[in-house]
Order: sequence, then structure tokens, then C-alpha cells
Amino acid sequence: MTAPRDTFALAGHAAAEATLAEALAHGRMHHAWLITGPKGVGKASLAFRAARAALGARVTGPRPLDVSPDDPIAKRIAAGAHGDFFLLERGLNERGKPRRDIPVEQARALPGSFTLQAGEGGRRVAIIDAIDDLNRHGANALLKIVEEPPPGALLLLVCHTPGAALATIRSRCRTLRLRPLSVAEMAPFAGADDAVLRLAAGRPGLALALTAQGGLARALTDALERLPTHGARALLPIAFTRVDDPGARLALVLDALEGWLRESALTALNDAPARAARLADVYADIEALRGEADGLDLDPAHALARAALLVERAAAAP
Repeated sequence: MTAPRDTFALAGHAAAEATLAEALAHGRMHHAWLITGPKGVGKASLAFRAARAALGARVTGPRPLDVSPDDPIAKRIAAGAHGDFFLLERGLNERGKPRRDIPVEQARALPGSFTLQAGEGGRRVAIIDAIDDLNRHGANALLKIVEEPPPGALLLLVCHTPGAALATIRSRCRTLRLRPLSVAEMAPFAGADDAVLRLAAGRPGLALALTAQGGLARALTDALERLPTHGARALLPIAFTRVDDPGARLALVLDALEGWLRESALTALNDAPARAARLADVYADIEALRGEADGLDLDPAHALARAALLVERAAAAP
């Protein structure tokens, strides 16, 4: 799947993109933007589109932040070679596995980099993908520059769960909320696979990842349909299927399960508020399990088996 830094097309989110483009064009660019929405909906891709335009890439195309992949500035941003661009992300640890969070040392380096004069005479731009991955010390380091931004600073903060972000950060940011895409907008990503369309729940990033996994979407969909009668056993075959990258499979299945929990909770909200609350609790439990699996190197198969038990409780909730 193409990384956001290498993604030059964006489906949906026209209003959010227009808001950023208008602010850039009229010199009213707020110094910090909180871009929120479900994982995989396109938040980081939109942030990179804004960063390219803000750093002077030539905008060309039908959408207001369209930039050619061949633009010299866009190429340097993608390569991490632009002196006025700073990307803060989890990255990989010394064993080549995704880190549990963004190292605090990297977060503390961000304010220092913004004290330097822009090397190319314009803005200095940072993308934090995502602030959910900052620990308390990293969040406090980010807060310093959000509170006291130097001239020309632009911070684009990707955020999956804004309610968990520091209130002091949220209060100083302008928020852009990205909604899941419509069925029509998702068609190019899901193709003719109804299982992918259902599990992705309006998130193109997840749709592309599921498609790359062959029959995983259909297996997950079938398992979720059997949950009420088979319980956790419906998901266990997926947990213990041998794959080349079990860690990546774990992350993908957890994303899909969270999407199912969220959609189920929204459906139940009006007629069965108690069930909706229970589904939301299980969603939080899945997120906690994800963090535990990242931090303690749990065996992915056993982590998925635990997720199956959690979702079984959700399916049984009255």
C-alpha cells in the first residue's frame, strides 16, 4: 500500500481540502491544524497535500491541492530531504518492527527545528502522524510549539481519537474532521468486493490493505456473521492461519474489527443505547490490546485470539 508521503490523489474530503487551500491562498493559515477521523480515512494523505502546497510546490490539477509527483519540492518532501519539512512518526525499532509510540527524543527535537529560520525563505512545516502515538512527555514537547509558534510555522497534526489528545493542544488547533467516504467514493478502492467495502467502512487505506491480503476480508466478514452462534471460535481460524507477516495481519484485523464495532455501535445508538455503550467499551479494549501487543511483543496469533474473545462479548451484548 502506498504511504501517505507518496500518495498524490485523494478521494473525498473536498470541503476539508478547500478549507486548507483557501487559508493558504488568502494568507489566513492557522499555525496548527488537528486533522481528525478514523484510521485509514485519508488524514495523513491530506496533511501531505497541504504540506507540499505550503512549501511552494506548484499546484496543478482539478483539486485545489493537487501537485504533480514530479514536482521538485514534492520529490524532496517524499524523500525526507526538504530542509523546511519535519515528519514526526513512529517508524521502526532496531528490530525492524513498528515502534509502540513516537520516541520522545524525536518529539523534543521538533521545537528546536522550528527555531531555525526557514532555509528557503518561506514556511517551516511539520506533520505529526499521529499525535495518538505521543506519550505524555512527547505531547508536552509538542504543546510548547503549539502554544508559542515561531513565525511561519505550520503544524499538521493527524489524530485518530481527538478526545484522548491534550485539551491544551486541541484548544490551540483548528480542527478538520474527516468523515468516512461514501459507498460511491469507496468503489475504486474496494472494487467489486462487497466484503472489503463492508469492513473498510469508508476508509480507503483499510480497503487497499484488505484487498492486498486476498481472501482475508471475506473470511473476516463470514466470521463476524457467525459470531452470535459460534462466539470466539468463529474468529480463531483467522488468528492461527500462517502468514508471512503475522504482525501486519494482526494490525489489519484489529483495524477491521474496530470498524465493525464502531459501525455496530452507531447502528445501536438510538434503539439500544446500552448495547452501543458496550460496543464502545470493547472498542477501547481492542485499542488497549493493540498497544499491549506493540509494547510487549505478544505473539500475534494469541493477541488475535484475545481480540476474538473481546468481540465475542460485544456480539453477545444485549
